[in-house]
Amino acid sequence: MELDNPLTVLFAVTLGVWSLRTARALKTLRFAPWPRTPEEIPQAGKVSILVPAKNEEKNIRSCLESLLCQDYPDFEIIVINDNSTDKTLEILLALGAEAADGSEGRKHRLRYVNAPPAPAGWTGKNHALACGVPWASGDWFLFTDADTLHEQGALSAALNLIHERGLILLTLLPRCLAHGFWEKLVQPLAMSLMGLWFPIYKANDPRSPIAFGNGQYLLMHRRAYEFAGGHSAVRGKFLEDFALAAKIKESGLPCAVGIGTEIFGTRMYDSPARVWQGWRRIYLHAFKSRALDLAFKSAALVIFSVLPFLWLGFAALSVSLGRDLPLPAVLWGGAAAALAMLSSWKVYELIGAEKKFAWLHPIAALFVAGVLADAARMAVMKSQTRWR
Repeated sequence: MELDNPLTVLFAVTLGVWSLRTARALKTLRFAPWPRTPEEIPQAGKVSILVPAKNEEKNIRSCLESLLCQDYPDFEIIVINDNSTDKTLEILLALGAEAADGSEGRKHRLRYVNAPPAPAGWTGKNHALACGVPWASGDWFLFTDADTLHEQGALSAALNLIHERGLILLTLLPRCLAHGFWEKLVQPLAMSLMGLWFPIYKANDPRSPIAFGNGQYLLMHRRAYEFAGGHSAVRGKFLEDFALAAKIKESGLPCAVGIGTEIFGTRMYDSPARVWQGWRRIYLHAFKSRALDLAFKSAALVIFSVLPFLWLGFAALSVSLGRDLPLPAVLWGGAAAALAMLSSWKVYELIGAEKKFAWLHPIAALFVAGVLADAARMAVMKSQTRWR
């Protein structure tokens, strides 16, 4: 089949791109660590679970209830109440949390710290976690977010994987918990793109400069945390998880990224506006405010995830009107669209999203392309971001 038409060339390249993406995804699934529920609960020492919470009245109860139900026997939970103005503190008290700095608090598994306002040069989340760490007595620190839900054996499974692989840091990718049309449509794609751009097999390769951390589940030994300088060393970073993971990987300490969809999940944002703003911040800082990189990613999404479907729609309309189109371009475009849809379907299945929304892949891609373009604008304008 000759590539004698620009559209034919474009869609042949698009098919090649999707073939490469599919091959990389299969490689990731083959080699990525998967924490599994162990037959015997590991004895790894005490774990301090630190949860920053700023106005988390919608999430904090279910998150803490899932953490309190862990089957690992030796852990404590420290919630850092970061100047919440809603019912976050009331819910903590209703769950029986004690102040960490009180005499009673030291006896309780669930404790809380009221963080003061973040000083200049600190992001809110980093400062909140830095305020919680001094009260942690564990050998291991698990940094997790208030919008996460954990299966009963999650902590045991993660520690078992750490023991098997001799790790000092493990970070996990979550199952996607979404409600409402836009969350179910966009969140799976937005999450999976991070896996495309920061491949797990490269993050787990000590020879690769790529490092990845997910603050929704960042489990590290106290020594690794102290070696990296703690949150004070990344005080101004909006992606402190990336920064801490990079510091630990660069030091040569054993760390890994795993797929944790079977043991925990997260609902990151609860409205289209928050989805847009949240992922704009993540992409902006993941690509270190490089406007050209962000613009390129945005354009690539339109070219490879939107144009094939627009072309097929145009082709169907042309056929209905009796117009001739170059058959090779139609075939290559159709093959590219089919592979894009199949890949999207498998990704939605992997991360626990509703697979029927994969049929709307081009709409989700257009939304995320807009988010990336907006992040590129922020990079050019040097606009400020904030945690909450």
